[in-house]
Amino acid sequence: MAKICRVSLGKKTFHANCGDLLLDSAILNGIELPHDCRSGICGTCRVRLIEGRVFEGTEAGSDMIFACQARIISDLKLGTEAVPEQVSISGRVVNLVCLASDVMGIDVELTTPLRYLPGQYFNVQFRGFPARSYSPTYPLEGGDGADRLLHFHVRMYPTGRISSALGRNIGVGHRVKLNGPFGDAYLRTKHSGGLVLVASGTGFAPMWSIAVAAILENPQRELIFVVSARTIQSLYMCSALCRLAAFPNVTIITTVSEPQDISSVVRIGRPTDYLPNLSQNDVVYTSGAPAMTENVSRIAKAAGAKCYADPFVSSTSITAPDKLVERLIGWFQH
Repeated sequence: MAKICRVSLGKKTFHANCGDLLLDSAILNGIELPHDCRSGICGTCRVRLIEGRVFEGTEAGSDMIFACQARIISDLKLGTEAVPEQVSISGRVVNLVCLASDVMGIDVELTTPLRYLPGQYFNVQFRGFPARSYSPTYPLEGGDGADRLLHFHVRMYPTGRISSALGRNIGVGHRVKLNGPFGDAYLRTKHSGGLVLVASGTGFAPMWSIAVAAILENPQRELIFVVSARTIQSLYMCSALCRLAAFPNVTIITTVSEPQDISSVVRIGRPTDYLPNLSQNDVVYTSGAPAMTENVSRIAKAAGAKCYADPFVSSTSITAPDKLVERLIGWFQH
């Protein structure tokens, strides 16, 4: 007979067989634990392990576990963070703007207000097209970030199902359905230490959302923002970064991977080449190409800093017709 384990998740308790997946057991017992990709990538289902042991689904040096990967092997006491409820909502495209030669800005007006945390993402489905995952962000030109208007940055790719249709088959008035919010790389408020943000490409969108919210919470906050792009022409966010740099304790570092002689301010190399010396008091958020986010996470963990990552994984390497397809958007398609 299988060993029965007692699992306490917040104020709720249930029993599960030893060896069961934590996420599946929670759902079978009527507990709505937020989740999305079920592959241990998005971080939506992460919970804090307070007491007990699990097999797999752990992170070295962290007490957070992935419920979709962790198997119950003892009695457990778990904690969760309060996040907005996942919902399904409709809207329509109200504006398309070319931010750079390879980046399109899309504004979506919702039928009702929507709550999410800075850095989270939504599965977005333009009518007649497959769902893709995009992170809403704060307006580049300022504004109050109205709760019924979402701003997205989409990387243009000639063969992308979505990006190649923008401005052609997808225009102003196009109907949109959104599901979410999802993701673990959202701003944790009331942190007294330093904040380090690292973004590549349109991974800038969730990091910009976090940066604005962090400064609004504490204008004196020490914040270092490393932004990377392939070429200097792809740094579409420079004017926004200049406004952010006006705050007293903000440092902006821009990098490009291709050689350029246009500006000495923009550095050449990888964003990890210009990370500050991290400490246990720092919190790092990173979004963009998987190799970059993995390297940033590794460096942060080695320094004892907390790190929350949102990698963009190429959809060309994915064949499974499940929710993973909706989340793992190609680096060139986000």
